[in-house]
Amino acid sequence: MGQGRHPEMTEQAEAKRVLVSGASRGIGRHCAMALADAGFQVLAGVRSEAAAAELAAQGSSALQPVHLDITSRGSIEALAAELDGHPLHGLVNNAGTAVLGPLEFLPIEEIRQEFEVNLFGHIAVLQAFLPKLRAARGRVVNISSISGFTGFPFFGAYAASKFAMEGLSDALRRELRAAGVSVSVIQPGNIDTGIWEDSFNKGKALEDRFPEEAVRVYGRRFQDGGSGGYGPARKSSPDAVAAAVLQAMTDSTPRGRYLVGRDARRLARLKRFLPDALLDRFI
Repeated sequence: MGQGRHPEMTEQAEAKRVLVSGASRGIGRHCAMALADAGFQVLAGVRSEAAAAELAAQGSSALQPVHLDITSRGSIEALAAELDGHPLHGLVNNAGTAVLGPLEFLPIEEIRQEFEVNLFGHIAVLQAFLPKLRAARGRVVNISSISGFTGFPFFGAYAASKFAMEGLSDALRRELRAAGVSVSVIQPGNIDTGIWEDSFNKGKALEDRFPEEAVRVYGRRFQDGGSGGYGPARKSSPDAVAAAVLQAMTDSTPRGRYLVGRDARRLARLKRFLPDALLDRFI
């Protein structure tokens, strides 16, 4: 997986190569497939052979699975070496995780891991591939969230990592402007992906380890086997996020931010016009 050169790639495809992290499922997979359908040569970053095989089974010559664990320096360096001599037009920083629960009782190591995946791993990827993007005057697309501009209760660790990604993106956009590299942020609302099922399952496991005081103060939110009361029932399709990523990759003048989903647009309006006290009551 991700080994060797691919001489079948045309020069045109070489000039339009995009790397997508976290492409094994959900938003990342939909983004990779949409970009491939649009004519990009997509390097779909996955961590397992099984995920690589699933993507390869799509039968698209424009979709190439590559091994990429953004928390592993060795994995990033190996992919950078594999791409030596090839241009890179775009980078979609998508890989992510979400740990849910009251900040007072979340184990600090879980919060650190949240930042390792949602922030530091993306910085490591950026540092490895920005020289290629600068040479191609390419584009960076960072997948954020509505939690990147509004902190929901019990989403504190996730929101903190996404707020950090928003700040990083602003600084990076301004740093790279003179080099002709654009930086866009995608801010999805509630999206129908497996990340939340994983998060609820993990939240239940963590909740089972909380002291009784945590249950007394905050109650139990994961014991029903469902969403634990988190988030609206209506969810947007990952295809909507993929469409925004494609737009950021193809707009003649890409925007700094793309809101995705009716709930995201509604919340952005409320945050803009409501004072914090009223927004708190609404949330």
